[in-house]
Amino acid sequence: MCLGKHFASSGFLHSSLYLLLENLVSSNFHVRNASDAVLHVISLTSGYTTVGELVLANADYVIDSICRQLCHLDLNPHVPNVLAAMLSYIGVTEKILPLLEEPMHSVSLELEILGRHKHPDLTIPFLKAVAEIAKSLKREAASLLVESESFFKQVELQISDMEQKSQTDSRREQLEAIIFKLNNSKRYRRTVGSIAASCLTAATPLLASSGQAACLVALDIIEDGISTLANVEAAYRHEKGTKEAIEEVIQSHSLYQLQDTMDVADEETDENRLLPAMNRIWPFLVACVRNTDPVVMRRCVGAVSCCVQICGGDFFSRRFHTDGSHFWRLLTTSPFLRKADPKEDRIPLRLPYRSYPSEESYAEVSSLKVQVAVLNMIADLSRNKRSSSALAVVLKKVSGLVVGIACSGVLGLRNASINALHGLACIDPDLLWLLLADVYFSLKKDLPFPSNIEFPGLDEILPPPSSSNQYLYVQYGGRSYGFDVSLSSVETVLEKLRPLVFIDQMYS
Repeated sequence: MCLGKHFASSGFLHSSLYLLLENLVSSNFHVRNASDAVLHVISLTSGYTTVGELVLANADYVIDSICRQLCHLDLNPHVPNVLAAMLSYIGVTEKILPLLEEPMHSVSLELEILGRHKHPDLTIPFLKAVAEIAKSLKREAASLLVESESFFKQVELQISDMEQKSQTDSRREQLEAIIFKLNNSKRYRRTVGSIAASCLTAATPLLASSGQAACLVALDIIEDGISTLANVEAAYRHEKGTKEAIEEVIQSHSLYQLQDTMDVADEETDENRLLPAMNRIWPFLVACVRNTDPVVMRRCVGAVSCCVQICGGDFFSRRFHTDGSHFWRLLTTSPFLRKADPKEDRIPLRLPYRSYPSEESYAEVSSLKVQVAVLNMIADLSRNKRSSSALAVVLKKVSGLVVGIACSGVLGLRNASINALHGLACIDPDLLWLLLADVYFSLKKDLPFPSNIEFPGLDEILPPPSSSNQYLYVQYGGRSYGFDVSLSSVETVLEKLRPLVFIDQMYS
C-alpha cells in the first residue's frame, strides 16, 4: 500500500502509529531502529516535517490507546514506556496537555503503595514517563512566564492607545479580544500547574525508596516540578496585573458587561501551590538525604539547593534549624576515618516485602564527593540573597564545620570548603575572620605583637585554647572526627580568602 493521504484516511495510520511507538522501546536494537525509520518515512509522506508533528497531530488517538491499555497493565506492561517515548518526541504542548489528565491519574495510582506492590517492575517505567511530563512542563512554564510578561506589557500599550481614541465600539472590540486571550492564558496556566502538582504528588513518596534508580528519577521530577510551579505563580502575577489594568478601563468607561466575560475564567481559586507542595516534599527530602547510597545523597543535596533557591530562604529557616543536622552530619567525619556510632549496632525492623540496601561501607572517594556536594550547596545558598536567610539560624554551626574542614589536611575538600567560606562571607565575614584568626594565632605562637597601651593584646581578645576542643569553630560547629587542623592549611585558606573577602571588607 502506498503511503500518503490515502494511508491516513483509510485508518491505517491510526492503527499503526501506536504499534510503531511501542516498538521504539523494544529491547531489540534493530526493531527500535526500524520503527524510528518507518516513523520518519510516514511523517514525510503525510506532509509533516518531523515525527513530533505527526504524533502531535494524532495525539488523541495515541493517548486513547494508552488509557485503554493502562486499565490492563498485566497484559500491557509496556504502556509506560510508550507514553515516555511519545512525550520524548513531542513534549507537552497546549494541544496535548488537556489529554494528559486522564493517563496522569492512572499513573499516579500505579505509583501509590498498592500499585507499586501489585506491579513492582513498572515503578521505574512509570516514573520515567512522569519525568518526561515534568521536563516538558518545565519548558512550557518557562515559555508561559515569558508570554504572560510580554502580554502584560502589550496590554498596557494597547490601553494607552485606547485612551487617545474616542470610538466606543472600537474600544469594546479591542477589550473583548484582550479578555478572550487572557482567559485562555489563565486556563492553560491552571492546567500546567495542576498536572505539575500531580507529578509532584506521584513522585514524592519515592524519595524515601531504597532503590537508587527510583530516588534519582524522583529527584529529577521534584526539581522540575518545583521550577514549574514557581514559573506558574510568576505568570499568575503578570496575569493579575493585566486583569487590574483591564478593570480600570472597564470602570472608567462604564463597560460593565465586559466584566462578566472576564470573570468566567475566575471560577477556580488561584491558590498558592509552590510552598504547600514544598512543605509536603520536605520530610521526604530529609529521608532521602539519609539514604546510604552516596549517589542518591549527592543528587538529593543538589535538589535541595535548587529548591531552596527557587522557594526562598525564609521558608527553610526553621526547617534547617530542626532538620539541618541530617545534612551537617555529612560534614562531621573525615572520609578517611569512620566514626563509630552506637546506633548503627542496632538491628532495625525488617519487613518481608521491603528490599534493603547493602550494609557495606562505601569508598572514601564517594564520601568525599558527598561532602563536596554539601559544601557546594552551602556556597550556593549563601551567595544567593534570596536563599541566604535559610542559613541565618544555623550560621554559627555551619561556619564552624566549614572552617574545621578548610583548616584540615584533607586536600580533596580544600577548594570546596574555601568556596563555601567565600559564600558564607557574603552573610557574615566578621564571624569567619574570628574563627580563622582563633585557629591561626593559636597555632602560630611565635608571632611578635606590637605593644600598644590603647588596645588590649590579641591574646586577651582571643585567649589561646587549652585544648583542641576549645577552638571557637569546635564550640560552634561541634566536635568533628578526623579533621585535625594544620598551620599550613590555615595559612593557605587565609591567603586565598584575603583577596576574595577580607580586602573588600577593609575598604568597604
